[in-house]
Amino acid sequence: MSDTAEKTVVISRAVILWSLTIMALMVIVAGGMAVYVLSDPGIDDAITLRRAALTLANNYKGDLDTDELISRGRAAMFEQLDRYSSYVPRRQMLQRQEELSGGYYGIGVIVVSHDRGLLIMSVRENGPAAEAGVLPGDIIIEADTISLTGMTVSEASTLLRGPEGTQVEVGLFREAINDTTHVSIERRRIELLHLPFAGYTADSVLYMRLFDFQAGASDDIEAALDSLLTDTSQPRGIILDLRGNPGGLMSEAFEIANLFLEENAFIVGTDSRSRWNEYAYHARGDALASHLPMAILVDRGSASAAEIVAGALRYNDRAILVGDTTFGKGLVQGFWEFPGGDGLRLTISRYYFEGNVFLNDYDTTLTQTGRGLPPDYHVEPDYGGRFGRELDNSLLLQRFVSIHLDSLVAAWKSGTLDTSWIERLAVYARTEGFTFQSPTTEATELFGALAQLETTSNDLLGLSEQLTSRAEVLDSRLWLTHAEYIFSRMERLLVERHLGMYEAYRTVIVPRREDIRLATKLLLQQQPADQT
Repeated sequence: MSDTAEKTVVISRAVILWSLTIMALMVIVAGGMAVYVLSDPGIDDAITLRRAALTLANNYKGDLDTDELISRGRAAMFEQLDRYSSYVPRRQMLQRQEELSGGYYGIGVIVVSHDRGLLIMSVRENGPAAEAGVLPGDIIIEADTISLTGMTVSEASTLLRGPEGTQVEVGLFREAINDTTHVSIERRRIELLHLPFAGYTADSVLYMRLFDFQAGASDDIEAALDSLLTDTSQPRGIILDLRGNPGGLMSEAFEIANLFLEENAFIVGTDSRSRWNEYAYHARGDALASHLPMAILVDRGSASAAEIVAGALRYNDRAILVGDTTFGKGLVQGFWEFPGGDGLRLTISRYYFEGNVFLNDYDTTLTQTGRGLPPDYHVEPDYGGRFGRELDNSLLLQRFVSIHLDSLVAAWKSGTLDTSWIERLAVYARTEGFTFQSPTTEATELFGALAQLETTSNDLLGLSEQLTSRAEVLDSRLWLTHAEYIFSRMERLLVERHLGMYEAYRTVIVPRREDIRLATKLLLQQQPADQT
């Protein structure tokens, strides 16, 4: 054998020996890692939980669903945490990712639950549904032949959403003509509507209505300011409407606050159980309107990121708050996604404002309390009282407007829209089985039930009948007692459905809402003498 061949054999043997040695080491290391991982108490507990569920499913007398057992055990883990921490199913994680992108793929409708499916509250202008002839007030009863009856909004929405360019056949019931039709709608990307209105009031105050703080909200606010604050068009103040705004991304809150604050102004800080989640945010100095007086409209529905903006501007003496005390959610959540698509939503920190002002303590999340931001000027919102809330929840007003839209629009244009329409609404409500009992009526009925037990007193029974009859008469007059609220809701709905949301704000909401009028008055009082 030649020297070259001998060397080749030696090298081959060395390679094989080294390969075997490496493989042996890998097996030892992998085995050690397996032992280490399996010795972790958390892994052991998870395996035990799975084994227990399988044992129950295989041996318990009766039908058991293993996945359901695991799901319930998983849910129990979060019972000891605050209400904002939860397990997030894959479907909800996907929706969150869409929101982070600033849009979603669907047909462009806003819906609420209905006995027959989904009631369409509004249709996105120039969206796929609008182009297909879908109208507010229509009820979606089917999606691709699947009945939506009994489904939650979240469950049904997954059938309407889907990949861009795909078709969904929607079954629609239109109450105005008492007929059902089917239309095919192409799913497209629908950009989230953050800013439905930005414009001037009659007193030259800039009013902006912000729905949420999802991705792109700060860009919309900045674009509105760029277009409306010009050398030839300077407002006398700014009103930012955050009523009912549930919040969203903390980064969007920072960017919006930054638009109104001078450089280095403290916006918000986070205090965490882990120092890795502690931050302090200061303005960069990109303020576009720091010279203009400002008011922020808030209420009980203003939460999270909405409170960050309101608090940052309020505690920097940049804006006054008008309305009602905010929700009181001073906590920050983080998300973790698992390989299968599910994830976790956990409270990781609480935020604070200038002067170490906190809205929550960590333990208050368990008792579901929070201080909220009190307004500088309180305005009690006109929701029509309990009667108005029950009427809104019944969706009768929305359906009534859909049925009589053409006649209502004609009356509105001719200036003959009056309270006679409220009387027609009351008749329609009775035919639909809508009843309302005030606390007074409920109390008199209870008194009557007690009077029937008192068999020795006919006078007491007669008195209870008189009181109940009187209370029912007063309940029937609530339509006129709350006529102004009902009329304004009716007018807003008909204008929105006829001309769009922007016109509804411009012609109905902005001129008439009490908190907007008060905020305007307060801002005008801050004007220097030479500008009044």
